[in-house]
Amino acid sequence: MSRAASDFRFGRWLWLYKKLERLMNEIEPQDLPMHIKEVYLFGSFIKGKSDPKDVDLLLIYDSEETARKYETREKDGGIHWRMWELSKSPSRLRGRLKRNAERTIDLTICPSVEEFQRDLTRELDLCLRIWSVDDRDWRSNLDNYLMKAKRET
Repeated sequence: MSRAASDFRFGRWLWLYKKLERLMNEIEPQDLPMHIKEVYLFGSFIKGKSDPKDVDLLLIYDSEETARKYETREKDGGIHWRMWELSKSPSRLRGRLKRNAERTIDLTICPSVEEFQRDLTRELDLCLRIWSVDDRDWRSNLDNYLMKAKRET
């Protein structure tokens, strides 16, 4: 591979990394239409492909916490859910995280990794958790994985 091609590929990877960084900065404060509890990376970006096309992210949400975002207390103490708003929360989440429907970020939103894998036609070979409510240091998690993968090659 020529140096120019290598530089281009690294530049593309870095450009995608910056998109991931922007997206994670949106997720971190949890001021979103859905309560995200884990973020996973999968696909060519995390597999170390020489020319990744996009960043594939799996967002795991907490259904109970998400529902609470759309509940209203009635005067009599009863609870009312704004179901129309709740049903629109996945598309609102995508709209909030993806700028101008950007194609370089591919978001999948599921209640669990198992639910996501059940819908796949083949088994997912690599799905790396980079962020969770309990472990928010996504940069270190990604860097540690990449350094380990580089040592193994």
